[in-house]
This record gives sequence, structure tokens and C-alpha cells, in this order.
Amino acid sequence: MSRFGHHGRVLVADLTTATSRVETVDESVHRQFLGGYGLGAWLLWKHYPPGADPLAPESCFAIVAGLLTGARTPFSGRIQIVAKSPLTGTWADSNSGGSVASQLKRAGYDALLVTGRAAEPCVLVIRDDEVLFESAGPLWGREIPPVFDALRTRYGSQSEVGVSAIGPAGERQSRIASVMNDRYHAFGRQGFGAIYGAKNLKAIVVHGSGEVPIADPARFKALCQGVTKQYKADLSWRTRFMVWMAKPKPLLGFVYRAMARFGVKVEAPQKAMRQLWADRGTTGAVALSIENGDGPVKNWKGVGSRDFPLATKSIKLDGDQVAKYVTRKLSCGDCPAPCKGIVAVPRRGLADVRRPDYETIAGFGAAILNDDLEVVTACHDACNRYGIDAVSSSATIAWVCEAVEEGILTPADLDGIDMRWGNGEGALALTIKMGEAEGCGEWLRHGLARAAEHVGRGSERFAVHVHGQEPAYHDSRFTSLMGVSYIADPTPGRHTTGTGSWRETFNTGFPIPGAIDEAEIEIGWKSTENKGRTQAHFSNAHQVMNGLGLCLFTNMTGGLPWLDLTNALTGWGLDPKELLRCGERIQNLRAAFNLREGIAPADFAPHPRMLGEGDGLLEAGPLRGVRVPLAALKRDYYEAMQWDPESGRISAGHARELGIDGLLGDYVAG
Repeated sequence: MSRFGHHGRVLVADLTTATSRVETVDESVHRQFLGGYGLGAWLLWKHYPPGADPLAPESCFAIVAGLLTGARTPFSGRIQIVAKSPLTGTWADSNSGGSVASQLKRAGYDALLVTGRAAEPCVLVIRDDEVLFESAGPLWGREIPPVFDALRTRYGSQSEVGVSAIGPAGERQSRIASVMNDRYHAFGRQGFGAIYGAKNLKAIVVHGSGEVPIADPARFKALCQGVTKQYKADLSWRTRFMVWMAKPKPLLGFVYRAMARFGVKVEAPQKAMRQLWADRGTTGAVALSIENGDGPVKNWKGVGSRDFPLATKSIKLDGDQVAKYVTRKLSCGDCPAPCKGIVAVPRRGLADVRRPDYETIAGFGAAILNDDLEVVTACHDACNRYGIDAVSSSATIAWVCEAVEEGILTPADLDGIDMRWGNGEGALALTIKMGEAEGCGEWLRHGLARAAEHVGRGSERFAVHVHGQEPAYHDSRFTSLMGVSYIADPTPGRHTTGTGSWRETFNTGFPIPGAIDEAEIEIGWKSTENKGRTQAHFSNAHQVMNGLGLCLFTNMTGGLPWLDLTNALTGWGLDPKELLRCGERIQNLRAAFNLREGIAPADFAPHPRMLGEGDGLLEAGPLRGVRVPLAALKRDYYEAMQWDPESGRISAGHARELGIDGLLGDYVAG
């Protein structure tokens, strides 16, 4: 039977024996779980030894291609990875820019599953049907830029091969280590770099020379061309002017604060949103987010308008300032609106550096009260050179600043660094120490939860994390559904997991027209009514996006015909409701993995500052006096997903409706 959109083939590489084999995957698996995280969850459910340590040789991880990836679909230049996190011990996944997944699809595989541990540092090389296990040699111990330069010289240019590699932090199995893809993109959060390092895997290089089979090539091509044409038409001088008018203005700080204070939604025009992302990416939201309370300040205890005000501080870090350093645009691939950039900072000797985006700027900026953009960029560069997650490392440094303020840590504990609030140079020095695992970097490099455990003396009190994972820089006191994501998604503390927060604050539309009754997602910013159901719908839709292999920003900028593209590619003839059910199956299988690993719903507990409790009950600013009933909202979400709030198991009836009761077995509620 002909297959379209996928090959039904998974390459399994065993690093211990330096052997490989191909497993076939039935068509029904793709119909139920698509690709990307969905196929990845199915593979790990089948292959991951229950209870195995993430850094043990018998553990495995998978790099998976989204269903639409590899077919030159707009916004599909993504690469996805799934594993068990060495940071949290939970389900882990990441969606990055990069071409490894596209090359895998063209080599005839939908995924790569890696297990075992190489006897010596190695590079896994895949050229269509040829699989090689080559020595990493002098690449081991080197930072990311020279590693990618050497691999390109050895194996081919960026257009010829996709490359995924780790830096020194991953080699040393730092639990906040990242994996870099095509040099500039990262599998961040959750410690994927440590998994590569534990397996003695320096890099993966993939080249494919084939094509992805398409059911209706003419229809699919027309849809892709239509998307690209529409996006490019929307990027105009007119919309550029609209974006310019909407840029943060210091004199309007009181307006931004009042809108957040009273829950006033602003529905941004779709064309303007597309222009904003194309021009500035996430940097366009920095100053506004800090002023209106979205961006946590001073380790979640500060107030942006007071401690890092728009007029004198955060405006120095906003998109217009970042743009002055940009030398060229950067795309994930197959994208009509590339939102990333490459920067140079001559005074610091920095060139060909990935532009810092919102999370990095908020972390190395507002979270530690540093307004020096060039230092922020240097910190970002250090993270990417060593292969360290920027959110986790900056959050750890914010915790250090508070520990210094409290007198718990001194310069003597930090190798002579006086890490007071605002000390950007100190933050850079600590980031490098984490990358090198040198001095205090040895105990800081595993994230703030383990650092607080190491230091003790009450420092645990202000270590803001969820089950070991530092939450992203979007405050749950600003948008409660982001807080629900932090404590209810199978990956704790994550903001790119699928949330109704954009519906909550900007009234964003649902990305799969016709899949639900729109009345089910009518919610107020400051209310609690209907939010559990809204979160369920958006989290399930988000997993459709991951299963298709698309970019997160297609949710925010809207208008991408997911269903039509899927049907033209595969010939399945899905309707909107069935496509959404695919996402729900993915979400359930991700959650079931945690249950199998012994993780209970109660294990994902928010820090009091995330709730507005204790010193998290702010006395000033737009979030003044805000408390967030996350426990109740989490329960509402569980009920909407038909999960038992105590055990986390899906109801047997709903599992049957989704057709996954047999797969989940004992992990279905009685």
C-alpha cells in the first residue's frame, strides 16, 4: 500500500555495538499520532525502558520529523527531539529550527532512535542508507562554532547536510546543557545536551537525497505557494508602519500597566503580527512585557515598572536596540518570514552570533536587573558556544543574586565574583564557569534547584522552579493559563507546550477552524470561568502543530491551513475534529509516559511567587495584589482532558473514544 507524507521507517542506531537497523511503523500509527512529538511519544512508549536513568546507556532518545517537514512546506523547517529529562526525570521534548529532520525524511526515515553508549566520543553519520559511527577525535572538548565549521568541512555545506551537536557543557553532562542544530538553533530546556554527552555522542550528521512522497502534488504545491504569497504580501510598508506605531513608547508606560491591571485585551491585526515577527521576532515584546508584568523581574519578586522601568531600563533592551546589531536575517528553513538574526558586537569581539531573543534578554536582563544589551548578547553567545540553556542558566544566576543579597553567598563562594543585582559582567563570568564546570560553575551548572540544594541555608526558599525546571520568563500572575502550562503539561516549567494564554490576553483565534465550538474558548483575562476547557483545546491543538512539524509562531500569526496541507500531503481526508483528536492522543501519551515513570500530578507544584503568595504578592505595579488559583485551574484542565486529578490517568471511556486504551493498558483509569 502506498504511503504519502511519511515512509513508515525508523532508523535505530545502537552506539554500544555501532550497529543500526530499520524498524517499520504501521500507517495507522501516523494516522493516530502524525509525526514529530506524536511519533516520538509512540517510539519512546515502545522502546524506553521504564524507570531507566536518562543518562544510562540503556536509555534512548529520538529525533523525529514532523509530518509536513521535508516536503518544503512553509514554516516546517523544524527538528524535534524526545527523551526522558536528566533535569526533571520527566517526559522531555524540544522543537528547534534546523535541517536534520528534513534530511532524515529525504534519506527515507521518519525518525532516528538512538540508544547505547559509544566506547569513545563519536559522530553518527547518516547518508541515505549508509550509517557510519566515526570518531569525534579532536572535536571532543571544543566549543560549538569550531565544531560546526569542522563538520561542514568534513561532511558538506549547510545545504547538503543537517548537523546536531553538543558543546563542552553537554560533554560534561550538565543537566541544563542544550544541543545546537545547524549551529544557531537549540534544543533547549531539560538537558538534552547531557544525554548526548552521556552517550559519548558529539554530533549527528544527516544527508538525504530522496523526496517525500506526496498524495496530491499539484494541490500541495498550490497550498504552499498560496501561504508564501500571502505572508509576503502581508509584509509591506503599510504594516511596517502599523508595527512602528505599536512599538513601546516610554511615555505610554502607564497605559500598558493599566491594560494589564484591568485585563483589557487588544486584538492585534494579523498582518501587523506577521510583520512584527518578521521584523523583530520575539525581541519586539521585551520592553512591553517587562512593563506590563508579563516578564518576571528580580527573580520573580520585583516589579518591572519600579525596578526595571520602561523609560530608563527595559527600553535599552527592546527590539529596536537589538536591531542595530543585526548583520543578516536567519531562517529555520522553509520559512517565508524569517524572524531570527545574526548580530555582531565589535567592542566585545563578537561576530556571527545568533541574536538574543526575548527569553535570553529577559533572563540576562530584567531577571538580574542588567540593562547592558551588549553584555546580554555576550551571555547569549556564551550559552550557545558551550551549549547551555539560556533560561535555566540566567534563572540560576538570578537566584545567585538573591542569595548574595540575603548574605547566603559571598564573593568567596563565587570565585571572587561579587554577584549583586545588575552585575552583567558577573553574570557573563558565571555563565562561562558553568560551561567550563570550573570553580563554582561545577555546582551551578545543573540548574538552580540542585544549586539551592547544594548551598542550603534557606536558599531553597527563593529557588523558583517546578519539579527542578526553571519556568520561562512569562509570569503566571500576568497570564494564569501560562501558569497552568508550567504545572500541568508533562514537561514542567515550559512555555512552548501549548497554552491558551494568548487567547486569554490577546483573544487569539483557534488554529484549526471547525474543530471546536468557538464558544468553548470564550474567556476573560482576569476570570477563571471556562479556562480549563480552553487550555485543553489549545494544548491539544499545539500537539497537532508539533505532530505536523510546524513553527510555534504559526499559532500566533494565524492563517496556516493545517488541515488542507495534511490531506493534500497524505490523502487521508481527515476532518477538523479528527485532526484535533490526533493532538489529544499525543498529549495523552506524553502524560502517560510520566505516569509510567512514577510522576504524579502533585509532583508539579508551583513556587509561591508564581501564585502571588508570600513575597510573590506584589505591593506595586500592574500585578499588585494578584493571586493566582493555579491548583483550581489545573484541576479544571485535568477534568477537561478527562484525567483523574489525583492519579493523572485518562478515563477508560475517553481512552476508548480516542482509540488508545489498548496502547496505554494499565495507565488508564478504572
